[in-house]
Amino acid sequence: MHILNYYFTPFAVILIAFAVFFSEPEKNVTYASFALLGAAFAVNYWLSANVYRLMQITRSIRGITVWLNLLTSAALFYMLSPYWAPMWLLFLTAPAAAAMFMKKWQVFLTSLAAAALMLGIYYLRSVVYGMGLSSQLLGMAGTQAIFIIFFSMFTAAMAEMATKVRDSMR
Repeated sequence: MHILNYYFTPFAVILIAFAVFFSEPEKNVTYASFALLGAAFAVNYWLSANVYRLMQITRSIRGITVWLNLLTSAALFYMLSPYWAPMWLLFLTAPAAAAMFMKKWQVFLTSLAAAALMLGIYYLRSVVYGMGLSSQLLGMAGTQAIFIIFFSMFTAAMAEMATKVRDSMR
């Protein structure tokens, strides 16, 4: 789980910083985005630091962390996607984290949930702003959703292959 904090948290910070710097959203959106990211980082850090102390519920903690990160990504995407299109990349974090320790079918369900959540937010945004979903927007969102699933399954396969190679060296 430390890998999530080492790689995806800095990526999320950079993504949000770019969104704020280049698109200049309202101050309340900026503050809320950084506050949410800071809170998610603190919870992830605390959970990963204490996961071995709570060995009997380690699997539950890891699952909770994945879903917490997915919900955080969804909230950040909802707040910042009108200002910065690449925010959809946040939906890769939870399924990629799941790929490190969950079975492939669980990774698939997590990535499917992430993709569906992203598509749902696109739809919600179109309703809120009174804009229809054009075929171009649907195509773009569909491509992003498919990429989330394929990337997650690729990550799961790579994690499985690394484990097999490690085990064959013993």
